[in-house]
Amino acid sequence: MSNLPNPVHPPWCLPGPACAGSNDLHLSRLIGTAVRGDEVIQVRVGLWRMDVGPTPPSGLLLELSAGSDVERWPIDLAQSRALATCPDGW
Repeated sequence: MSNLPNPVHPPWCLPGPACAGSNDLHLSRLIGTAVRGDEVIQVRVGLWRMDVGPTPPSGLLLELSAGSDVERWPIDLAQSRALATCPDGW
């Protein structure tokens, strides 16, 4: 159930049941970030938005996997901006 007057699918939204189900969660396809392809931990990244409230929360979805163990972590836009602007020398 969405409490937005006219929810609209973002242009990156996956079609079908993967997007905006009963929880009004929009998901994009996930893109792999492996540089070499043989990394032990695989990371894929996508976009998410949830149609709740006057300002829908949105951000990046990180999918981390090692073998068959897969975890998904949604981070909001403020957190993703902080990651992208981490200072050198950490």
